Amino acid sequence: MNANTPDEINLMDYFQVLIKRKWLIILGTLMCIIVAAIISLLMPRIYRGEATFKIITKEITTARELVSVIGNLDGEKLKQVSPKTYNLLINSIKLNTLRDSVDKFQLIIEAERVDEIPIAISIFVEYIDNNPLIRQSVGQDKERLLKQTEELSEVIESSKELVKTYDNLIKTGRLITIGFNPVDLNKRISDMKIEKLQVEQTLKRLKAIEMIAQPYISSKPIKPKKRQNVMIAGVVGLLASIMLAFFMEFLEKNKAVFGKNA
Repeated sequence: MNANTPDEINLMDYFQVLIKRKWLIILGTLMCIIVAAIISLLMPRIYRGEATFKIITKEITTARELVSVIGNLDGEKLKQVSPKTYNLLINSIKLNTLRDSVDKFQLIIEAERVDEIPIAISIFVEYIDNNPLIRQSVGQDKERLLKQTEELSEVIESSKELVKTYDNLIKTGRLITIGFNPVDLNKRISDMKIEKLQVEQTLKRLKAIEMIAQPYISSKPIKPKKRQNVMIAGVVGLLASIMLAFFMEFLEKNKAVFGKNA
């Protein structure tokens, strides 16, 4: 019992200090909460926008490769692309590769105004289109598609001439039709025309990336987190006030000792 008495006395002393300095602790905690609340109210509201893109150019095969080519997006890079709108109140612009996809990545924008997020997305797309390395990749894709279109055109024209030749030979009886079906040849020509049309359409809308869904824009600000800030400030204020209370108690009890030493 006697061995535990000092500990019990110490615990009671601590409790008495808390009771004695309760207003200091209460006021200190409230002060921290009020300051945190005021700062949170004065901080600008930050909204978040997310857009998912898919890589179209064949020269860049993975999203990780594209992100490495772009590098860090900062104000200077955006200023080079769009001098008139680079100074939007954009808090940050980040690129994230998606774990479940190789050719898709996510653009994350934080801004002080909701209406600035779509503008920032368009600036990003403009920057991608004007990036020298990416523009070179798109140019190589364009050359490949143009060559494919020319080859298909040549094959289609030669096939048409071949059909005419077969028709003349059949009409004059100089071609035996056993094992030969003109319908199959016409179908192949039709398939090549469709393929050529698809290539031409791809060529028209050729670009490095395309947005695969409507961007998500938060309707409520994600920052500042007022409730979280106030709670953290309350905990920190409480601990700091308790430490201050014990420190003041220590100074009060040892005032005489400090006076003698002085």
